[in-house]
Amino acid sequence: MQFDPTINAGNLITIGLALIAVVAGWYKFGGRLDMLEFRVKAIEDTLKLLGETLKTIAETDKEMAVMNRRQLTVEEDLVEVKKDVSGLKRGEGYIQIRRKSVDGEYS
Repeated sequence: MQFDPTINAGNLITIGLALIAVVAGWYKFGGRLDMLEFRVKAIEDTLKLLGETLKTIAETDKEMAVMNRRQLTVEEDLVEVKKDVSGLKRGEGYIQIRRKSVDGEYS
């Protein structure tokens, strides 16, 4: 086996084509990598926006729960007031003793 130190045109063409293939592959791979980075950034931005939206929805749900509880309390109070007014219309209620005079001072 002998080593041939001469360089011929075939060797130069082979090395040139290999360099062109490496540069083209690097360029194409770099472009795909940039596109993947762009897509990942877009997904991250979308997820961040979704997180903020979910946080807003959670706060709104809490406010709605408080408003629903307040509404139920007002409705319960309204039922009690209606009972009191109905009792007063029938003569029942806060004044329990039947008075013979208007002011009840003289009986």
